[in-house]
Amino acid sequence: MGQPGPSAAAPQDCRNPARGRAPTPYGPHVLAPAPRRRTPRLAAVLALAVAVVVVLGGARWATHAELSEHGVRTVVIGDSITQADSRSVTGVPGEGSWLRHVVTDDRTPWRLVANVAVRGQRLDEMAARFAEDVLAREPAAVVIAGGTNDALQGVPVATSLRHLRAMVVAAQEAGAAVWVVAPLPVTGRTTPAGEPVDTTWLRAAQHVLVDVLGAVWVDASGAVSAPGGGWRAGATDDGVHPTDRGARWLGEAVLAQVAR
Repeated sequence: MGQPGPSAAAPQDCRNPARGRAPTPYGPHVLAPAPRRRTPRLAAVLALAVAVVVVLGGARWATHAELSEHGVRTVVIGDSITQADSRSVTGVPGEGSWLRHVVTDDRTPWRLVANVAVRGQRLDEMAARFAEDVLAREPAAVVIAGGTNDALQGVPVATSLRHLRAMVVAAQEAGAAVWVVAPLPVTGRTTPAGEPVDTTWLRAAQHVLVDVLGAVWVDASGAVSAPGGGWRAGATDDGVHPTDRGARWLGEAVLAQVAR
């Protein structure tokens, strides 16, 4: 309906009939339109739209990460904790890999040539392909990160150490510097024999071996560990693998130890 003309009877304020309204630009004593209010549904839609923009924006920025050109030629071998959601052996590691946060920072000593980590592999499986996947690329540095699957499958610590030693010595004999990254905590899992999985002893044994061999030990497990043991809140969803956030914490802690 159109607005009443100047001669129309002035409507009363329905909230207080006894009180007149001050003149408005809409005519003498004519009520101005009520301000539009966002309905809860509209507010929810707007909030969702903002969240989508933020998420998509974050994903877009993530793709802009680039490998650092600093450091020496480095090949990294490991399991799913290092491979994570990486889509390329020679490209930038995925968001779920701690390695991403080390090799995209110019403080890194590692100029990534290849990330040949394979999910599910034990140390003996890594050792079996070490010459072909690692040494054949003639790296100046090698990073080994393994042992979690050994612990999950109940492999004796002495057996795990034998295969780790074989890789470290082979890399050193090829003239490469070697870093060994400590296994992470495991919670809520049992071995095939029904025993709770605990990587504490394996981690300690790896540390001793690495020191004896003259390689570099990198233990950043504290970055994702709770004070009383196990995982820090938000660092894992399954008790074995880091979340994206946990991977970032872990990578930042590794970088702090190895940065030039």
